[in-house]
Amino acid sequence: MEIHIALAPERLFQLGPIAVTNSMFTMFIVMALIIIVGNRIARNAKLVPTHGQSIFEMIAEFLLELVESTGGKRLGRQVYPLVAALFIFIALANYTGVLPGIGTIYLKESVPAGEHAALEVASVATAPAIQEAAVEGETNVPGRLAVFRPPTADLNMTLAMSVLTFVVVQIAGIRAHGPAGRIKHMAEPVFLFPIEVISEFSRIISLSARLFGNVFAGEVLLGVIYAMVSAIKIAVIPLVLPVVFIGLELLFGTIQALVFALLTLIYIYLAAAGHDDHEAAHTDAHHPAVTPGTAPAGAAD
Repeated sequence: MEIHIALAPERLFQLGPIAVTNSMFTMFIVMALIIIVGNRIARNAKLVPTHGQSIFEMIAEFLLELVESTGGKRLGRQVYPLVAALFIFIALANYTGVLPGIGTIYLKESVPAGEHAALEVASVATAPAIQEAAVEGETNVPGRLAVFRPPTADLNMTLAMSVLTFVVVQIAGIRAHGPAGRIKHMAEPVFLFPIEVISEFSRIISLSARLFGNVFAGEVLLGVIYAMVSAIKIAVIPLVLPVVFIGLELLFGTIQALVFALLTLIYIYLAAAGHDDHEAAHTDAHHPAVTPGTAPAGAAD
């Protein structure tokens, strides 16, 4: 079995000025699946939920409790759509890495010999042939393009989601404190302001690199395991060993989705810190809580 590993996404076709890569193609499939299934569940929702509706409601309730317990009820419900969307999309995108056909269905293509490196074919059997053809000056050499690839195994995808998180965090901070208040909130004390700015931008790198590194490493690990078990062929090892690693990848995929969504929630909460607390205190001052056995002032009248 040949191992095909490419760090960069591979271009499948050109759609006007947009180059559609294998990771982008899989992303469209995941997005379509989320929209179709979500729309179907929402339209067919029943008072006595079906199995699919129960699973969806369980996930939604878990995420709602998570955001409310972390950021408070008011802020939690505001950011809930973003956090839930990030978690569901990243989790499903991570799960695609263990589906049959991901990384094993290829398109054959011939390219000019001088451009064979762009294909990033890391196959033991085909790489020497490509090198020999390039040395001999042949105009075309065979290449293989993986049709499907996990979207989160593409640094472009994780970087885009990290930039989205960064923008939302800044908007939340400005809405809570105003432009001047946002700067003042970051400059307490003043000499820490440059560090705070660097810290804000470093989150883009940390969020994108963490998710990309874990998913890409899992993709490579599964490819190596598949190649090993196909060569061993002893008893039930080819059946049992991949199942163990597939289970671990599903677990790690869920954890990475939860980490990304939870960090997004925490960053938004930190940017808007103090705003909701002030409003809550203001509300409590005008509407004091009534404890059992007591009555509000004026009730005796």
